[in-house]
Amino acid sequence: MVNTKDTLDLSPPVFDYEDFLDRIDGDVDLLKEVIEIFLEDTPRLLAVLYSGIKSGDTEAVERAAHTLKGATANISAKRLQQLSHHVQRMLKKNDVAHLESFIGDFEENFKKLDRELRGYLVK
Repeated sequence: MVNTKDTLDLSPPVFDYEDFLDRIDGDVDLLKEVIEIFLEDTPRLLAVLYSGIKSGDTEAVERAAHTLKGATANISAKRLQQLSHHVQRMLKKNDVAHLESFIGDFEENFKKLDRELRGYLVK
């Protein structure tokens, strides 16, 4: 059995503030607005992802992982972007048996990201 986590790189930062700020041309007000929207929408998206993984609905998992990968790329949330991309690669390889083991990684990294992002909302 292949350990699918061996190919997953979680070394990027949870959130790359400088990269995100550069992407939005230094507009701190926009940064806060985008963070608020992301924090409001992402828990629902993660719930769809988890539900799809648990029920074996690979189409729902693919849609959620794709949407999450885009949303996290937009705000420079590097680790969740990597996780989402990895889940998509697993689906393409039809390696669905190990998907459930990633739920904890998503939860842990979203909690870290949530704390970090909320810190920028109060600045």
